[in-house]
Amino acid sequence: MGVAADDGPVEHVSAVAAGRVIEAPPSAGGYPVHLGAGILSGIGDVWSGRARGGRVLLVHDAAVVEIAGMVEASMVDAGLHVVRAPVPSGESSKSLAEVERLCRLAADAGLRRADSVVALGGGMIGDLAGFVAASYQRGIDLVHVPTTLLAMVDSAIGGKTGVNLPEGKNYVGAIWQPKLVYMDVEVLDSLPERELASGFAEVIKYAFLEGGDLLELVESWPVLPGPREALIDLVARCVEHKLRVVAVDERESGLRASLNLGHTAGHGIEAATEYERYAHGEAISLGLLVALRLSADHAGLDEAHRDRAATVLRRHGLPDKLHPEVDLDRVMDALGRDKKSDGTALNMVLISAPGEVILGADPPRDEVRRAISELRR
Repeated sequence: MGVAADDGPVEHVSAVAAGRVIEAPPSAGGYPVHLGAGILSGIGDVWSGRARGGRVLLVHDAAVVEIAGMVEASMVDAGLHVVRAPVPSGESSKSLAEVERLCRLAADAGLRRADSVVALGGGMIGDLAGFVAASYQRGIDLVHVPTTLLAMVDSAIGGKTGVNLPEGKNYVGAIWQPKLVYMDVEVLDSLPERELASGFAEVIKYAFLEGGDLLELVESWPVLPGPREALIDLVARCVEHKLRVVAVDERESGLRASLNLGHTAGHGIEAATEYERYAHGEAISLGLLVALRLSADHAGLDEAHRDRAATVLRRHGLPDKLHPEVDLDRVMDALGRDKKSDGTALNMVLISAPGEVILGADPPRDEVRRAISELRR
């Protein structure tokens, strides 16, 4: 399944940020994505030139205090008033209770409709702070400053925001496009190996969605995070792929669903283990192997591609085996509650070959269970 090329992202060099700028097309939100190394100190100048108001709610993961201090200092130097809002690390913070806390903090600080929320952290922070921005006073401006590889290549792009309910992941949310995305790959140097690997799982997903030289590049990728300039190129490739898809289908009524490759089973594994045993990218790694097994059984995919994926996953410390204590009944139950399911069909993403995507697949439940069970061997 191809992606229209006439409304794709445009990349150029930014003199202000001393890095690259990828312009999201209007149909994907029309915002700039600044990408480079050592550019974090320039965020204040960049955002102050675009901000409509002078107050900023800086929502940041409590684990990135030093980076938050750098962002705050840059924005204060640029004349902005910053209200710090640290959030405890972990998926449990993606809650309606935390949304209320942050919205009330914004209200107490006097934020108005022209002011903004800056989301500084990984995917959890981006989802949470993005939903706060979408909800507060019916929507204020949003800036994403992702600090993990997963957030850079995936969650900071495309406008999805949301929080969890006990019944399911991201059950409450909104599509709310940012006004700016600002990525400094130097922040990845301090990430633990497990966190880097979790983000790389999404990169592997893109590689199978796109095929060609991107898959070859990912297969040969060295120890994470990898060479600086090559890493910037890799992140840019993933960002551009997602922007092309979002430009065609912002609200996931068609092509955008392709980005869920590996996520149906992955989300089921996350939910069945209460988001504690596996990091998001680790669960997606397992989900990708399930999707590739079902692709071989139902879409004509060469089985060698599943082994190809497993080899790359193992090399970067990602799981290719499911822990024997994971309850398959709970995984299957969670699959039925996944947002991509419509109550009758699972609507899984399969591929017939790298770069050739099949949407809305509904393989028999017993075969899905068998594909997940295979991970135990």
